[in-house]
Amino acid sequence: MRLLTPGSKLQRTWSDFIDALYAPVGQDFNALYWLYRLSSALLDTILPCRDDLRRIRINGFACRLRPLIPCAGITLTLLCVISYFTTFRDTAVIKKGKSETLHTSIVVWLAFNVLSHYLYCIYKSPGIVISPKSEMTANINASVAKRNDAVIKIGGCCFIQSRVKINEEKKRCNFYKHCTTNTRIEESTQNAVHHPMPNDTFCHKCEINRNARSHHCRVCKVCVLEYDHHCPWINGCIGYNNYRNFVLLIFYIMLGCWYGACLLALDFYAMMREYFQLHGFKIMGPQYGTGILDLPPPWTLLKDYRNTGKIDDDVILRAVFPFLLFVSICMFVFLLDHLLSIAKGFTTLEKKTRPDRNDVVNPFDLGIRKNFERVFGKSLINIIIPFPTHKKW
Repeated sequence: MRLLTPGSKLQRTWSDFIDALYAPVGQDFNALYWLYRLSSALLDTILPCRDDLRRIRINGFACRLRPLIPCAGITLTLLCVISYFTTFRDTAVIKKGKSETLHTSIVVWLAFNVLSHYLYCIYKSPGIVISPKSEMTANINASVAKRNDAVIKIGGCCFIQSRVKINEEKKRCNFYKHCTTNTRIEESTQNAVHHPMPNDTFCHKCEINRNARSHHCRVCKVCVLEYDHHCPWINGCIGYNNYRNFVLLIFYIMLGCWYGACLLALDFYAMMREYFQLHGFKIMGPQYGTGILDLPPPWTLLKDYRNTGKIDDDVILRAVFPFLLFVSICMFVFLLDHLLSIAKGFTTLEKKTRPDRNDVVNPFDLGIRKNFERVFGKSLINIIIPFPTHKKW
């Protein structure tokens, strides 16, 4: 292979290098600069797909990292619950004469709802349109494992992947198609722009005809019924079959964080006021210089824990209260956005791709009440207690 082909990047760089090397004495010659340019041109010539290889390595690392993100979310939830039982139950409840049974019951109920809906979102199928290629692979794996149920594996948490049964997904797609075919476009809106369209579409990536409102997820590489979005915190898609659990997860995270913030607000205010009176007020912190909260760095925390066997309660309070307040505000914004979408009968993707016109009509909009009943059902008990709901097929 000739490296110095006429017109190539390496040939042009070499010509520029020769010109610079024999330039007049008054001009500076930077040897490191030309070493970098020649090396870069040589690598581009030998490895023309160097950027693609780097992108493959990055994507491969991201694929290995994705299953750990749900584990981080579950860990944060458990840490907040553990901090209540180890620290705040004594300081914020018992010492103030509040009902320990009542507050502990509320914390357990909120934690149970958050963890239940979190696991539902992770391991519950969003509603997948099965492609012939996926079905063939699943059938081969089932025959090798000597099982009668063909499954495909997607998402999951850590080393446990979500198992999606082919037959159940087919039943769900048929049921969904039966429901959407009942959608009628009124005569008064026939000349309007309909979004989303109540017609089946074709996916060029999966090479299948898919139900109305289905979209392809480029991360999971499957088509999902009523695709809302891909959530990295659950390492999977949010769609027709798990959207209810996702919205309730946001609701209970917000409720739990608001409850914790209200429980700790007065203690946090009194503690910070006393701390600033003792050490003085500085924007970057009077003692450690880590910010207005003045949290000690990790190595200081580790040293104190080795010496005393615990972390100071004030430090835990300074860390937990702002975290709960920040998360509760974020969850409130997310929840409000999803509730407005439900009220109008849109998914998040459909709302973002809605044409900016006044004559846009949503043929799937059943009215506010029926839209909410379609997502959450009519039973309030299933919202308060996370019982497994009926299958949507």
